[in-house]
Amino acid sequence: MPGSLPVGSVCIVDDDAQVRRFLVEVFSSIGLRSDEYASGDEFMHHWTPTLPACVLLDVRMPRVTGPEIHDWLRARHARVPVIFLSGYADVPTAVRAMRLGAFDFLEKPFNIQQLIERTHEALRHCAAHMPPAAAGDASWQHELTPREQDVLRGIVAGKRNKAIAAELGISERTVETHRASVMHKSHTHSVAELVARTLTTRDTGI
Repeated sequence: MPGSLPVGSVCIVDDDAQVRRFLVEVFSSIGLRSDEYASGDEFMHHWTPTLPACVLLDVRMPRVTGPEIHDWLRARHARVPVIFLSGYADVPTAVRAMRLGAFDFLEKPFNIQQLIERTHEALRHCAAHMPPAAAGDASWQHELTPREQDVLRGIVAGKRNKAIAAELGISERTVETHRASVMHKSHTHSVAELVARTLTTRDTGI
């Protein structure tokens, strides 16, 4: 249906607990899932990429700043749109963020309706640019070898290469080789795409 909100999640990365709670309540009131993170470190270590998704990112945070997290996302999960939230009229940061592909930049205190609308648009944008297999084509999974299927299960479960290697009794280098083969056969370019493609396919084959 035109204008409908795609299923997805919003990640709120802000060191202000009051702001996080408020945003969680706002998105919950419109039936949208949201996850909150108190720091950039917490987000990068614990966020599990799923698509479609949108990241609301505070600009100024201790230790790891919003722009630094944006750079990390661009390198690993480029399809995930980022909306910067700032309590300061930081024009240079806004310009740099937009040039580097940020979806939008909203200054606090922001207009809630505008934030909701931009979040909706970001999720639609992400959904529209998801890999073709997210539409339900599972044929690629039948091309995987039994060992590649084992590795794929570990990736989808959020396990690191070291844990997968220990579980399967193989080396980390072998896991990396199998993972590269899985991504090649699935025509994906990041773990986020691979997980999304696997989870959104009706017949997973694994």
